[in-house]
Amino acid sequence: MTRAALHNLALARPGRPDGLREREDSLARLRELLVRASGGAGGTAVLRGWTGSGRTALLDAVVREERSHGTAVLNARCSDQESDVPFGVVLQLFETELQGRPAPLAPVTGIERWDGSLHGIDLPSRLWRLLRSKAATGPVLLAVDDVHLADPPSRRWLAQIARRLDRLPVLLVVTERWQYDLSPPAPGFADVLGQPAAQVCTLRPLSVPACAAMVRAALGDGAPHSLTQDCLRATGGNPLLLSALLADLRETAAGAGLTQLPSTCAELYPGSYAGAVARWLQSAGPRTAAVARALAELQDEEDALALLAEVTGADPARLPGWAAELARHGMLGHDGSDGRWVFSHPLLRDAVRASCGQHQGAALRRRTAELLHHRGDPQDAVARHLLTIPTVGATWAADALIASAGRAIRTARPEEAMDRLRRALQEPLPADRRSAVLSELGGLEAQAERACGVRHLAQALRMERSPGGKVRAATALGAALTARGEVHAALDVLRELSGSCSDSTDLAHALHAATAVIASHDGDSWLRVVAELKRLEERAPDGMAPTAHALLTEHAAAAGLLSADQVMERVRSWTAVPLDPLLEPYLLASAAGLAQRADQWQEADRLVTRGLAVGQPQLLHPGHQRLAGLQARGQVLRGRYSALLTDAALLRVPHTDDPRPRLGTVHLQTQALIALTETGRLTEARCLADVLAAGGPHGSWEWNEFLYAHGLLLAASGDPRGALRSLLECGQRQSAREVESPVVTPWRSAAADCHVALGSPQLAVPLAAEELRLAQVWGTPRTTGRAMRALAVSLGGLRGLELAEQAVEVLRGSAQPLPELVPALVSLGQALRGAGQCQRARAVLREAAQAAERLGATRPRGTVTQTLQECGARPQRTEHSGVSALTPSELRVAQMAAAGHGNGEISALLHIAVRTVETHLTHSYRKLGIRRRVDLASALEEVS
Repeated sequence: MTRAALHNLALARPGRPDGLREREDSLARLRELLVRASGGAGGTAVLRGWTGSGRTALLDAVVREERSHGTAVLNARCSDQESDVPFGVVLQLFETELQGRPAPLAPVTGIERWDGSLHGIDLPSRLWRLLRSKAATGPVLLAVDDVHLADPPSRRWLAQIARRLDRLPVLLVVTERWQYDLSPPAPGFADVLGQPAAQVCTLRPLSVPACAAMVRAALGDGAPHSLTQDCLRATGGNPLLLSALLADLRETAAGAGLTQLPSTCAELYPGSYAGAVARWLQSAGPRTAAVARALAELQDEEDALALLAEVTGADPARLPGWAAELARHGMLGHDGSDGRWVFSHPLLRDAVRASCGQHQGAALRRRTAELLHHRGDPQDAVARHLLTIPTVGATWAADALIASAGRAIRTARPEEAMDRLRRALQEPLPADRRSAVLSELGGLEAQAERACGVRHLAQALRMERSPGGKVRAATALGAALTARGEVHAALDVLRELSGSCSDSTDLAHALHAATAVIASHDGDSWLRVVAELKRLEERAPDGMAPTAHALLTEHAAAAGLLSADQVMERVRSWTAVPLDPLLEPYLLASAAGLAQRADQWQEADRLVTRGLAVGQPQLLHPGHQRLAGLQARGQVLRGRYSALLTDAALLRVPHTDDPRPRLGTVHLQTQALIALTETGRLTEARCLADVLAAGGPHGSWEWNEFLYAHGLLLAASGDPRGALRSLLECGQRQSAREVESPVVTPWRSAAADCHVALGSPQLAVPLAAEELRLAQVWGTPRTTGRAMRALAVSLGGLRGLELAEQAVEVLRGSAQPLPELVPALVSLGQALRGAGQCQRARAVLREAAQAAERLGATRPRGTVTQTLQECGARPQRTEHSGVSALTPSELRVAQMAAAGHGNGEISALLHIAVRTVETHLTHSYRKLGIRRRVDLASALEEVS
């Protein structure tokens, strides 16, 4: 029969059985070989492919088909368990034929060589004769699955007969696992026979269309294309893996409405996919499986392949070829950033990792971590592997975890830092170092509002042995207790320690400073501390610590007894003297707060930065907490509301079992409340106020600040009566703490505005007049101008107009732009309109609108627009102002001028006329709302 006739006869047989997608060519080829064998020209066919490629399914399909056509079929399946049983496979082939025969073949006692003649026993030749007699009655199909697992005698016998089948109606079809493994494999069956003795069919992964068809058949025609792509990436087109994955997806989708491929095996049910991946790895051999699992752990490292060789002992020469083969089959791909080999889908990676036993995986990660550590890799990489394994029991492991936690703290990743510190505590640590780790962990946990933070800080205090360490641990514990509202418990902790610090003046002073700062959260305790400090000052003024002098200065300034100039003279003398690191944050916090109130912003910023650089802020140092609050307050004082509100943490609602605001955060969130009010975000401001008002710390100075901010919010929301209640309560509480000066909370001027809005200006005048008196004692443009404006509004008439003009002039005379200028301009514009001077009023109000826009203070704009219309002005868009309004040329010239270059120098450097430089600067001054060249630097700060 001709080859064409044989091919047509093969094609005339039944089509593709179900489950054999894209195997039609291989099936047709086998049918053609079977037709030839039926004509007496037998042969051998080898089906090669990866585990799961469908070799067995294809062989089973051929066996079923030939049996249905009456062909004699002898089949056997090889396995690892029987690979050491001599002639086990061939006996399995002839099992039926050997049953019932007299004197069956004698049992085999050893492995015999058979090269055409028999030595010792006649089993090979008897089986050959049995096959020939079987073939004499009709065509025979010998089907052997997984021939690579056959016992050596059976494999040799099959190879011998394969060379003799060309004149018999016998077709030998064997399947063989064929892929690139890290352990060099034995020669393949076809390689032993040589060509053309064997016909080889290699089964490839399924194509995208075939995968898509399987996905649609399993999940419905509505399955999205992205899901098909994910399935292909998670299986590499391997039929075994894809079928198992789709089986899981059907169950998962039916139970949970799944619409996309999960990234972990834990999300799949019932786990067929994970089992298929484990089987796929097991078939590759222990060396290849171990390397695959190691790659799943190490693929995030930059030199993963090199690490694989060191960690697993694999041959580095074969690793690139193995990875490339996996990539050709769609299991691996290159990471887009640096070209590392990575598993094609997170689900596949997770399944490979899950196939590793718990102890085996832990041992692998430990070896990797130790190798990375000794190799000098970044500690973050070492810690990443240590986090997932039990205790190592080595110093290097604790070193790596603690160092990685420190980096996480510096890069604002507190959750990661806490995880690493908790894991470090599982390693053996000396007592002093364990105490330090507990302190650091407890501080982070307390800041994250975790109840365990106080417990860890208390443990650290108990374990600490050095006096300095005890003071640091006690202050951290005191700060944590204070944040929970347990001020008296915090003071008790510090008092218990006071006796052990008597031998060290610096430690005693640090403890006194911490006590004072914590006592400030309770009115009675704060006054007792102040009284004690005053007694010490009377008895031994030269023996007092600078921190004590600073606290008394703060009290005197708040009581309205000192001017800003007097305070700044003291601040500069304190900060010029070197201090112990334990004391420095307290002193710098006091100095920075006083400098802010004196409107010495650059000096205040420098002091805040210097203070935060001392020590470890994560240890809940009370001084550091004050400094952090001053940063936010500085933004509000300068009207930088938008910059402050970019910090989402200030606007968050606590997610704890205790809904009460925490001390230390109330101050920060109060600044956010003022910023929200001034920018017109009243709905958000009310939500934040509700959170802060829910059982706030009523005895603390932070609560008094909140009452003031809440009063401003209610006034802006059109509720002057409610605002007045909050502001008067703020005033009562501040007076009880001996806080009178408006430099702390200018509640009197705000309350005076509320009285005016309620139609009771006679009640407003005494409040505004008293604030003006106290403001003139302090003597800064901000406090004086603000109080003058409030008194002007309260008095009205010509005297009110005069005071309003004075207030504007005072505020304009400030060295730096003040947000208080906006309401002063509005009040002046309204007073001018009331006096019939509408033209002047319009000019003043337009200046107010521009100033409000520069600040982003949208709240006053409505009042400005309404008053302008009442003055007869036509509605118009306010000219865009601020740094964002500068053209590129104007900004470049302004920056060079701010850096100290003269106009002629700028002209020469930019190759433009001096007149052009002057024009750019004139436009810049107008848009930035400044009048002098020296104000350029501060006005341009927001561009960075």
